[in-house]
Amino acid sequence: MALQPWPILSEETLADMGIFQLHEVTAQNPRTQSERRLALVTTGDWVNVVPLTREREVVLVRQWRHGTRSMTLEIPGGLVDEGETPAAAAAREVREETGFAGDGLMELGVVQPNPAFLDNLCYTFLIENCTEVGALQMDEGEDIEVVRVPLVDIPGRVASGEIQHALVICGFYWLQRKRPELFD
Repeated sequence: MALQPWPILSEETLADMGIFQLHEVTAQNPRTQSERRLALVTTGDWVNVVPLTREREVVLVRQWRHGTRSMTLEIPGGLVDEGETPAAAAAREVREETGFAGDGLMELGVVQPNPAFLDNLCYTFLIENCTEVGALQMDEGEDIEVVRVPLVDIPGRVASGEIQHALVICGFYWLQRKRPELFD
C-alpha cells in the first residue's frame, strides 16, 4: 500500500498564545484505520538572516531562550508579519535586533522547522555589506546583545557548541552551499 495522507477526524484549539496556537487533532491512520491524538502547533512563517559586514563579520545576537533556559548565540530572526514578504521581514528583523542594515538581500534556502507538529516554513536570507545604522528596536520580550564574529570562526563556534540552534546552523549550511567563496 502506498503512503497516504491521514484524514483529520476532529481538531480543537487548546490555546492561543499570540505567536502560535496549540491544537489537539484526531487523525486516522489510513493503513490501520486506528485513530491517533496528535498535537499541532500553527504559527506564521519565520525568517533567519545572516547579516555580513564588508569585513566578513557575521552580526549575531546573544539572548536568553526560555525553552532551553540558557543564553544562545544566533543569527537574527523572527516571525513574518501578516501581509509581509519573507524578504521584507528579513530586513526588518536585522534592523530591529541588531541596529544594522545592508544590501544584496539573497534568499539562501527554506526549511520546515519540525513538520512532525509545526505547520510553518523558515526562510534564511543573506544580507551583505551590513553597517550599523541605529539603535536596537527590541520588543518588550527581548533582551539582546549584538556580537560580531568573523565568518571564518563560525564553524569553530558550531563545533564547540557555542552555537547550537538548529535553524541557525542550517542557515550557515545554506550560506556555505550557496556562497562558498565567502569562507575562503
